[in-house]
Amino acid sequence: MTQFARFSLIPIAVFQFLIPALPGFGIGEPIGDRAVDGGIPPELPPGVFFAIWGVIFSAYLGYALLATLRPSFASHRVALPLALVGLGNILWMLSAQGIDSKWLNAISLWPMLAIAWWGSYRLDKIGGFDGTPTRLLICATVGLLSGWLTVATGISLPPAIRETLGLSTSDRVWLSLWTVLVPATILASLFARFISRGLFYYIPLLWGLFGVFSNTWSRIELHALGIATCVVIGVIIIRRARTPAPGAGPRYA
Repeated sequence: MTQFARFSLIPIAVFQFLIPALPGFGIGEPIGDRAVDGGIPPELPPGVFFAIWGVIFSAYLGYALLATLRPSFASHRVALPLALVGLGNILWMLSAQGIDSKWLNAISLWPMLAIAWWGSYRLDKIGGFDGTPTRLLICATVGLLSGWLTVATGISLPPAIRETLGLSTSDRVWLSLWTVLVPATILASLFARFISRGLFYYIPLLWGLFGVFSNTWSRIELHALGIATCVVIGVIIIRRARTPAPGAGPRYA
């Protein structure tokens, strides 16, 4: 199974770049356009913050080439989790661009998050970053995916809840915001305590939350929500600094 996963990584990496281009050929609708159909919601970062997907896809492609052409024990350990996450991401993008079911978009992200964390856990168990460029790339790929999926799962929940309750984007804005911030805080604490000490996880997590702050402070000018987001960012940073993974010691990638 792992060997099959390893050889599927390059096609998966390529398709992750190609699927977002399909709306340009009349197949589906861009995810960003659908996200603001009913107005700008408080939990949605400005579009520039989603450019991190390009960084993640590039890291994934680099890892895929490495795992296929120069396999190592570390790349082998995370091949199956990363193949499953990449495949799940392709299916998620196709669904979001085509079907656009708010609850399907939200629920389908949770298995991907769990699998990405599985990859982070397996990488942490073999030592995390060991000072080599090869391991740095592997740690970056696993950590960036794990962190950004943490943000994505939170951002995907408010649209589904609003649709179910018949709310507009301007209704119950505190509910929408806390639906993102509370899970992010809990998940970040769980990751540091039980999964990994990897720092790469926190780069996309804090980037996404800063995007929420930017949206609430500058774009929709709900400053109290922006302040609440900053408080949560601070709490996550402090929790990360004070919560070592059990038995793991300090690991930094």
